[in-house]
Amino acid sequence: MTDGGRHFDNHIVKEFCTKWSCKHHVVAAYSPWVNGLVEGTNKLLLHILKRLCAPDVGEDDDGTKQRENLLRTWTDHLDDAVRALNNRILPALKHTPKELLLGLVVDTKCTRPEEGITPIDAIQASAHIAYAEQQRLDGYDEAVRHAIKRKQAFDKRVLKKHPGEVVFHKGQLVQIYRSDTDYMFKTERKLVPKWSVLHRVTERLRNAYKLETLGGVQLPGEYSARRLCTFEPRPGTKLYSEQETYMARVRSEDEEEQVGLVGIKDEEKQVESGGVEDDAVFFRGPHVVGERGRS
Repeated sequence: MTDGGRHFDNHIVKEFCTKWSCKHHVVAAYSPWVNGLVEGTNKLLLHILKRLCAPDVGEDDDGTKQRENLLRTWTDHLDDAVRALNNRILPALKHTPKELLLGLVVDTKCTRPEEGITPIDAIQASAHIAYAEQQRLDGYDEAVRHAIKRKQAFDKRVLKKHPGEVVFHKGQLVQIYRSDTDYMFKTERKLVPKWSVLHRVTERLRNAYKLETLGGVQLPGEYSARRLCTFEPRPGTKLYSEQETYMARVRSEDEEEQVGLVGIKDEEKQVESGGVEDDAVFFRGPHVVGERGRS
């Protein structure tokens, strides 16, 4: 799951996913609430690497005076960092990722070396598989409980500040929040606008939208509703009249589409009830829908 960056959305990653039978999901950019699991793991990995690369940071005799060396030594500690991530107890699951993934038995005595080299019979294997499955169910139950608590707290906080759901409609004028300016430390940041030029909504995908320019050029990718803001043109301006004309055309197209759907449903009901002539032929656009009474 990536946010559509060039270093991930390319043929190299696609070939890698195809080789290992993985599915690549591209989500809206600057939306950590969508791919929060990946973002959270990256944050923990960076934190561990920082401590491993500079364990004595802040001490008088630390050996990390030359910061350029840190960028060259982090690969030496990557295996240790991954091992720490896999063997840490997750508060939401009450188990470590390695225990749940590999079905390791917990809360039991360690297996003696002489028992580890003896063959395992079917009864022992079945008992171990049953224990591992129950362990996964316990972890899943804890994850659901944890998610429900977080969802309730999040909804309470959001509804307290911004009650209601913000929904954008097809053809509506919107602006995109420039999230990159939040991490810009140049002086020009004080004058750079926080919102982009105007765009139009073309399609809604749950809480994300597809946009196009005022000239009709489709923008690549999806944009989360949290990064969009409604723009209302001032009455009497050229943009106001153009937007009114555009929205009238959109409403007309929607009405024609609704009328077409109603007509199709009526024809299907007549066919099912048998209230049509035997040689009647129905057309849906240029294609024949059904024909009765012919061999």
